[in-house]
Amino acid sequence: MGLFGGGNKKEFVSNDKLFEYVSTGGDFVTLEDELEKRNLYRNIEDIQYLVGRGAMVKYKDLKVRSEEEVAEIRRQLRKEAGLE
Repeated sequence: MGLFGGGNKKEFVSNDKLFEYVSTGGDFVTLEDELEKRNLYRNIEDIQYLVGRGAMVKYKDLKVRSEEEVAEIRRQLRKEAGLE
C-alpha cells in the first residue's frame, strides 16, 4: 500500500455515463485490451471504431460488475475456450 492509499487501485473505474470515448493513441492492441476490460465490467451495447483514433463505446446501462462477477466471467470464458 502506498503512502496515500495508492496500493488499492481498482482495475476498472466507470465514468458513470452511457457513452465513453476510448483513445489509445493509435495502438490497436491496447485498444482491444481496453475494450475487453470494459466488456467484462459493463454491458456494452455498441462499439463504433473511429479511423486511427480509438472507439466510441455505448453501454446498455450504468451497472458496473463487481470483482467477483468479473472473476467468474473470466473463469467461464477460460473453461469455454478449453484452457482449464
